Amino acid sequence: MDGGNQLNFLMNRIMKKFITAAIILGSVSACNVLDIEPLSQISSNQAFTSLNNAEGVVNGMYNNLQTVYMWRVQVISDVASDMSQQIDTWDALNSADEFNFSADNSEVDDLYTSLYRCVDIANSVIGNVPGMTIAQANKDDLMGQGYFVRALSYFDLARFFGGIPNVYGTDGVVLKLTPSVGITDEDFVPRNTLRETYDQVERDLLEAIAKLPETRSSNELSKAKATKPAARALLARYYLYNRQWDKAEQYATEAIGNLPLSVAFETAFRSKNTAESLFELQFNATDGAGLRQWYYPSNLSGRGGTALHDATYREMTADPADARGKLTALNSITNTYYTTKWNTAQNADNIQILRRAEQYLIRAEARAEQNNLSGALADLNVVRARAGVTASAASGKDALIDAIIKERKLEFVGEGHRWFDVIRRGNALTVFANVVRSKGSLPSYSIRIPGKQVLPIPSAEMRTNTKLVQNEAYR
Repeated sequence: MDGGNQLNFLMNRIMKKFITAAIILGSVSACNVLDIEPLSQISSNQAFTSLNNAEGVVNGMYNNLQTVYMWRVQVISDVASDMSQQIDTWDALNSADEFNFSADNSEVDDLYTSLYRCVDIANSVIGNVPGMTIAQANKDDLMGQGYFVRALSYFDLARFFGGIPNVYGTDGVVLKLTPSVGITDEDFVPRNTLRETYDQVERDLLEAIAKLPETRSSNELSKAKATKPAARALLARYYLYNRQWDKAEQYATEAIGNLPLSVAFETAFRSKNTAESLFELQFNATDGAGLRQWYYPSNLSGRGGTALHDATYREMTADPADARGKLTALNSITNTYYTTKWNTAQNADNIQILRRAEQYLIRAEARAEQNNLSGALADLNVVRARAGVTASAASGKDALIDAIIKERKLEFVGEGHRWFDVIRRGNALTVFANVVRSKGSLPSYSIRIPGKQVLPIPSAEMRTNTKLVQNEAYR
């Protein structure tokens, strides 16, 4: 591509990829519990002239995060695993099911682009708030939220498009830490290393913990906007992926706090902003999420394009007492099963991003890896007790870790953890072999090659920035 065409292509790409403080898009009703409405069409010289406007920019940042987590992270990764299957004609997700992503996959492109939009709004907050004439406590809070969202975005970019340290991958993603202003040579840079990308996530989360408040003025705001407990929970997940077991245990313990796992499993999804949740995105009938839409059948006003694998359903319902298995139903049209965790009409359920149960299971795994088997078993059984099933009697380190990973599969159905759990444990090429699918051109699918453990960098991005190197399986 010659320089002129490359510049034109980049300009079009940037218009799609980046949302800066100059134009914060999104429904003003999206974050319905937030105290300041998200700003729309605000000029860059107004965005950070008052606390009210800056809070509007931050709320717009959460609105954009909705695009990432309304279903994309969860459905793409669960369909790519042995959790769920795509049974309709949506080719972009059928490709995930068949381990056959291409660089032109529309959903891969949308996920990548939406995450970088979050990064750019976060960069605008982090870069512009320090110069504002407002109280330091307000500055810290706004910046802390920016660091949290940037960390979450880069964490997702790293694990989807780069890999997981010490398991697979050496290339991360391009780290951009300043707001996008026009087109400069900085827009044409190679990918950072995987280690550099993950290290940036850690730095951002430590900054977030230092600056965020412990809680907010209402329970709803404490769930809808980042707080110290949410940042600790995400940092515990980060250390789990990086096999820093002592730190994973430390931050999971801090995230759990003194609150027991007391919210009924069904209530954690059927009610908004419960004590189970450490951070959840706020949705309503106007800006509905898409998880119910993908799983529920057409006769219940869904699409019904995504279903649980039959094997997943059998695991979930093997114990009739298990509350998690009870949140399933039969799609009589396709004769497949689906999760009913999110069941509100018009897709108005909130989406839980960080849950207290995850922290117990992070701590259980970290303790098992450090040979604190009694502590690990106790944490595992906290989650099992809440689900209504008998305590595990797993004995020995390997058996206990296997039990924890199995528990994670049951606990997080539909929530987008399974793909990464199997990969980070180094088991993708065995677990994702001969995955039986109810629908499809073949009776089963296998991942086969290590390079398919990450997604391709979108082809549009590759054409924009010729200094990028594509992931090896997609060259």
